[in-house]
Amino acid sequence: SSQLGLGRPTKPLVLGDSAEPRPMAAARAIALVLALALVASPAAGRTLRSGALQQPPPEPEGEGVEKAKDGAFGSKGDACQACRFSATGSCAMYKSCVCYAINAHFNVGGVPDPTDTQHWAWACGNEGGSKYELCFAVSNELYQDPFGDKIDPNAPKCP
Repeated sequence: SSQLGLGRPTKPLVLGDSAEPRPMAAARAIALVLALALVASPAAGRTLRSGALQQPPPEPEGEGVEKAKDGAFGSKGDACQACRFSATGSCAMYKSCVCYAINAHFNVGGVPDPTDTQHWAWACGNEGGSKYELCFAVSNELYQDPFGDKIDPNAPKCP
């Protein structure tokens, strides 16, 4: 007798050696793996979440700074404080942000000098170029955070 009735001898089916084309077999295998993942993942998620404690975000350091009416900050100090306020209110930013500030006013030849030359902005890095200036000098990385504030390494703000 034949497996498909085509006159071929009967042989056991082996994974990957089926009567259906390989792309179809691969699609079925992927569908099976995805179905198993969907069934198993809610239970695994409950197990992982049940033991973890949610930590609220830290309180931002200092006061928030308002932008000037032109949409920029009026001084380097204001831009740096705005960066500090934003970055210390989130553990992700707290651990990854090094505040830099830049004055986005540049003199242009042939254009009258404007009365407002303070257009400061901040960024978490100086990848924008050499005109970005470091906001906070850190003299002791072990006992200071990237914002120059003293920290206790035994009681981190964001563990």
